[in-house]
Amino acid sequence: MSPLDRAAAYLQHLPPAISGSGGHSATYRAACALVQGFALGETDALPLLQAWNHSHCQPPWTERELRHKLRSATQSSAHAQRPLGYLLNEDRPRAPTARACRQPSFFLTRTLGTMNCEHETNRQAQQRQDWPAFRPLKPALIERIAQQRGMRPDAVDLAQRHGFLSGGLVDGQACYLLHEGSFAQARRLDGEPFWRADGSPLKAKNLPGSEGAFIGQRWLGSATHVLLVEGAIALIEALAAWALVDAPQPWAILAATSASSRFARDPALLHQLRGKHLRLVPDADASGLKAAAAWLAELDAGGISVDVYALPEGCKDLAPLITPSGHAQHADTLSQLFMTEAK
Repeated sequence: MSPLDRAAAYLQHLPPAISGSGGHSATYRAACALVQGFALGETDALPLLQAWNHSHCQPPWTERELRHKLRSATQSSAHAQRPLGYLLNEDRPRAPTARACRQPSFFLTRTLGTMNCEHETNRQAQQRQDWPAFRPLKPALIERIAQQRGMRPDAVDLAQRHGFLSGGLVDGQACYLLHEGSFAQARRLDGEPFWRADGSPLKAKNLPGSEGAFIGQRWLGSATHVLLVEGAIALIEALAAWALVDAPQPWAILAATSASSRFARDPALLHQLRGKHLRLVPDADASGLKAAAAWLAELDAGGISVDVYALPEGCKDLAPLITPSGHAQHADTLSQLFMTEAK
């Protein structure tokens, strides 16, 4: 078989790409297989990816989106540990013999790893099928969330209107959920924690099957300035801060879902951030500063323009700055936060 025929056959064995169930990751893996594994250029890879797109993707991607994924895969360094064209010289996987089990080949090891990865991806997708229905929050609940967080209701309402906030039942409790794509995190509307099996409290709970390192990506669009904060709830807190000032330029807000989030897991996001100015606001604790150092290194290596904005002493995150008393005390700080040039 020619390399093109082999690549086309390889794609047919990949899992489908379904919107809301890791569809982006599945399509990106297919693009990487073509340009990295089979060493195809965009001209040869695009028709193969288009054919796979129509048979395996729900809904299908546009040609422009497919070209973007191929280019991102070409520029990615995630496969640098493997030679270009690594799939060209590999045989079809075979069931391991007893000897092979004692001394597994590189290909068998990689294949088993891929199978485990695909199994985990399918398991997470199935878990997301059991997520509760996401329902709009009524004004009274928006007001309650705003009171709990010490912020203006219009910031909470803005998060809901842009599709990042909903209500739903989790573990039998009325909750509000911060979500985007295949990530969703729940907090109880009564302000009480969830409880782990060992009896310890949990203030926020990621729904089973959640995956995603950063939320707020659909806001990026053509925005030239991006504010990066830590924690899903910080997405609303940053919105509240933005609502309190008269920002001279449009800003997008990007929130890491945890301190362990890494841009290396989402090279397409790094590509999307190129050409934008990003301002990083670290949480002022050990884990927050460690995470900020890692993000700064990744962004700098990716050619992203970034500066770091330190919060006032005694403020771990943005929450104390957006309360009525905090705003009165830190009005200048909030205004500077959204200036295009940090002071």
